[in-house]
Amino acid sequence: MKYSEHDMYLNPISVGLLLIAIVTLWIYKRRDRAKLPPGPFHIPFIGNPWVLMANPDLRKSLRRLHKQYGDIYRLYVGPKPAVIISGYDAIKEVFVKRGGEFSDRPDSLITNLIAEKHGIMSSSGKLWMEHRKFTLKTLRKFGFGTTNLEGKIDSEVSILLSEIAKQNEQPFNIQHLVQTSVSNVINAMAFGGHFNHDDPKFTKMMKMINENMENIGSNNVALFFPFLRYLPGDMFRVKKTLRNVKYEQGFIGEIIGKHVENFDESKMEDFIDAFLLEMKNNRDQKSSTFTKKQLIRTVSDLFVAGTETTTTTITWAVLYLTAKQDIQARVFREINEIVGTDRVPSLQDKHYLVYTEAFIMEVLRVCNIATVSFPHTCAVDTKLRDFDIPKGTTLLPDIDSVLFDPKIWGDPEEFRPERFIDKKGTLLKPEEFIPFFTGTRNCVGQSLARMELYLFITALVQRLELLPPDGETLDINEIDGVFGVTHKPKPFEIRAIQRKE
Repeated sequence: MKYSEHDMYLNPISVGLLLIAIVTLWIYKRRDRAKLPPGPFHIPFIGNPWVLMANPDLRKSLRRLHKQYGDIYRLYVGPKPAVIISGYDAIKEVFVKRGGEFSDRPDSLITNLIAEKHGIMSSSGKLWMEHRKFTLKTLRKFGFGTTNLEGKIDSEVSILLSEIAKQNEQPFNIQHLVQTSVSNVINAMAFGGHFNHDDPKFTKMMKMINENMENIGSNNVALFFPFLRYLPGDMFRVKKTLRNVKYEQGFIGEIIGKHVENFDESKMEDFIDAFLLEMKNNRDQKSSTFTKKQLIRTVSDLFVAGTETTTTTITWAVLYLTAKQDIQARVFREINEIVGTDRVPSLQDKHYLVYTEAFIMEVLRVCNIATVSFPHTCAVDTKLRDFDIPKGTTLLPDIDSVLFDPKIWGDPEEFRPERFIDKKGTLLKPEEFIPFFTGTRNCVGQSLARMELYLFITALVQRLELLPPDGETLDINEIDGVFGVTHKPKPFEIRAIQRKE
């Protein structure tokens, strides 16, 4: 049998297909030798992203998978496995007891393309450890997590109440007003800024951040397949997200530029000043992590994280207070009895406002702003219980599996603040209450968020009666919820009636 020269020629396409086949076979043979956690059927190179995308309520998909596969199971994101960690015992084992092994961030659309592995939220290793420590230490100098910040929060609360009064007791959406006031608290510490509620540049900035929070949520296929951003058009909103990020970085870059122009190392007034001083002190060190890119990303993280979750939680609280008038009446009655109306509630009153605190905790539990915490990964091949976890595997902590665990809460679907109060009337703080996550990468701004939630919510209830629009009711089930990076209520309107002295 004779072969022509053409028959013997392997063109580039044939070689490419052969290499893909060999690599695929090697990957799957390697995985066959590894004992990965159980999970649903997946298609090679595609995975099974539809498992999470099938239901708009991410929690329901996760609960079904948890029930079927146990506390540790896997999904496939394209060709790569992602391991879901569910239940309090498993989350504590992985992210508390072995937190050092699983503290890195995996490669993803967010960490690689948007944050470029900088900042605090998306960085890993030495960069993350050094800057988390520096950020916390620096912000504490400007009142972060201390009672020294109470006056600043009270000032923003007062402005918020004034803005609400301008609505003249007509129906309005409170989310934007809350967002601006909450943002101004972290802005004061981060870059000494304060924005008016009608500031056009700031309003545009917040609009873009809100869009991105929805765009990069769990139902965006581009999170699983980043290459889709190269397709014509912008079906998966990646190009729009990147444009928004560019605007955000330009906005922050302008603020940093003004700080550079006016820099005086004898006057450290905010986080940017402190960071610029550190840059100056380390400028001769080639390996220094104090760079302009790191500064922009860190300020962005502070700005977004310090605004988004607290705003969303307060918005949920307003929704529940409006929809459940009996709970609102009980919160007001307690505030009125303990504090009265001559002054706004203070942090010193917090210990005595037990039901109010229980209400805030129940909002955090039921609304579960971060249904799945930010992804983690491991820097080396390791084992978890009886399973092999290859280096670089994404691990997703399922916080919902803890906050809605019937073994812990009994009736988790019910909104019941009393679950956090014992028979003696003392506030309970269960170990399993982890709305801010737990372990080495728990929420940096947890202490600030708790202060803001308490001071904003108590002042709102003390001064205002929150009601639905005339002739309407607010149904929690119809408004719940929108799943982006955070879990938000759908847009709703309320009327805020000034309480009589």
